[in-house]
Amino acid sequence: MRTTTAAAGVLLTAVLSLGFAGTANAATDRDCPDFASQAAAQAAFDAVPGDPERLDADDDGIACEDQQYAPASSTSGQASTGSQVSTRPAGAVAAGDGSASEDGSALPFVLGGAALAAAGGAAVAARRSARTSA
Repeated sequence: MRTTTAAAGVLLTAVLSLGFAGTANAATDRDCPDFASQAAAQAAFDAVPGDPERLDADDDGIACEDQQYAPASSTSGQASTGSQVSTRPAGAVAAGDGSASEDGSALPFVLGGAALAAAGGAAVAARRSARTSA
């Protein structure tokens, strides 16, 4: 009976910890059709060094240059007041997705989940053995 309860505790802890591994490793991989304009794609390309989203197919520094975007149109029907900034500031800090490597390896999350499962199983087993000896 003790072995079954300990195994159930380990299994429950492992299942609960695996749900968090995907959240930490999730990165948005956008393609050229995901952007409203070439300027938006270029801004995303410039924001992260190394082109992890593969927006520059020919490595010339221009993102999504072959993508056909709809022409920009004004849907508000109001004239521009000129209060908007005409140029985008440069030199922003790339935020990243929190992963240590660009290959997206899940190994640290699997090892962390296994360690958490082992710790949970050890805690359940220790509690069960403390109850039976007391």
